[in-house]
Amino acid sequence: MLFNSIEFLFFYLPLVLLVFLWLQRLGNLRLLMGWLVAASLFFYAWWNPAYLLLLLFSASINYSLGLLLARSERGAVWLALGILFNLGLLAYFKYAEFFLGNINTAFELGWNVRHIILPLAISFYTFQQITYLVDTRKGLTEAHGFLEYCLFVSFFPQLIAGPIVHHSEMFAQFKKLHQPADSSRNITVGISILVIGLFKKVVIADSFATIATPVFSLAAAQSELSMVDVVAGSMAYALQLYFDFSGYSDMAIGLACLFGVKLPVNFFSPYRAQNISDFWRMWHATLSRFLRDYVYMPLGGFLCSPRRQRFNLFLTMFVGGVWHGAGWTFVLYGICHGFYVVVHQLWRVRVSGPLGLVNRNGYKLLAQALTFLVVVLSLILFRADSVATAGHLYTQLVQPEGWMFNSQLLALIERTNVLRVADAIAPVVPAVALIYGLIVMACLACWLLPSTFQLFRHCDVTIDQIDCSRPAFFSFEWQPNGYWAWIMAVMALTCCLNLSAVSEFLYFQF
Repeated sequence: MLFNSIEFLFFYLPLVLLVFLWLQRLGNLRLLMGWLVAASLFFYAWWNPAYLLLLLFSASINYSLGLLLARSERGAVWLALGILFNLGLLAYFKYAEFFLGNINTAFELGWNVRHIILPLAISFYTFQQITYLVDTRKGLTEAHGFLEYCLFVSFFPQLIAGPIVHHSEMFAQFKKLHQPADSSRNITVGISILVIGLFKKVVIADSFATIATPVFSLAAAQSELSMVDVVAGSMAYALQLYFDFSGYSDMAIGLACLFGVKLPVNFFSPYRAQNISDFWRMWHATLSRFLRDYVYMPLGGFLCSPRRQRFNLFLTMFVGGVWHGAGWTFVLYGICHGFYVVVHQLWRVRVSGPLGLVNRNGYKLLAQALTFLVVVLSLILFRADSVATAGHLYTQLVQPEGWMFNSQLLALIERTNVLRVADAIAPVVPAVALIYGLIVMACLACWLLPSTFQLFRHCDVTIDQIDCSRPAFFSFEWQPNGYWAWIMAVMALTCCLNLSAVSEFLYFQF
């Protein structure tokens, strides 16, 4: 079930919330948690009921291992078995087909490699449960039962695509679900954040998909593309991914808020980052937190020699790249960002730090522009269906000629709503100007407007304190008044008009 689907927004969510509020008035905690677990499992099973058994199996094994870790003197053995179990499960469903296919091709073995369906959310709930096992071994988990644990693993607002929550962030909140809360405030704020996230997804992200998809489809067919085509396609995809993931992250926070639960911030204006390390702290922040705490630090963290630190950073970013998917493009994407991070560390230590460049406004603008550029270039690998497709796009990007759109590409784009709406507004403006105009406006919105969490900074809707040390160029905040009610109503109506063609969130595939 998708957050942007009619069945979720108008049937599932109202029913789950109404029953939750009724049970909250009764004050029975176990009934409340049981209802949320049942609702979350139904939400997951809507996609494929068979894989609900896998989720329950994984949760049961990890909970049992947690009990053994807490009580047994052979905790190291149980922890190793638990990590192997989780990584083995993930490796089979996510990477087995990739490895077997490549071995089959390399050695011409003639195997009939079966396609393995990737279970929804397995990458997220696997990492989440690894953190639980590691911290249980360290004695950092508080007392809990199987019901709390199931809710921790399956809580539907963040189950499918994060944030990757920590047990210490959730168990204490779940134990207070039955306590009286300001439900009207939670609903007002939650729905407002939900609407903003939905608008980002169905109005902005899906619109840029209609520009990006034809470019990458033609590249996959090795069709000739101009530099203008590739720039438009890569920029459009960068914006599609940005608003798609930002929209999902907003909706997750908003949905959790409806139930009085706070989630950690997972996405915080990453295109305003001034270096690649900063970018990863702002883009999928909870994945970066996991990689730091459970990959980088066990490798030695900051206690190693500078050369070993750089190697550990590279390896950590490589893991982050291949976590996103099984394919050579993701391998290269991980290598690319590992290289970026190492170069940034060397630059910071040897150049920008000693010269005091980081405090100069001109340097900050240049650093932000360069960071955005290298991220967009790497996203060609992230989006391409093969290395050949990515290579074709990079080759076409550096062609000295080609300042006109490919006519075949333009025909594909013109079948979509993006240019139809734009043509109605400005019928005499060339299509290339309309497309680039939309891209420029969206980039300016990313760079200049406050993030959702800056808008709601005084509403206390997230676990983390939002870092507002770098405020947006235009600074304003949401208020519970008629003015903002009208804005939310217009955005909600616009979203409803765009719900006919429902598309998955991009991070669902990871």
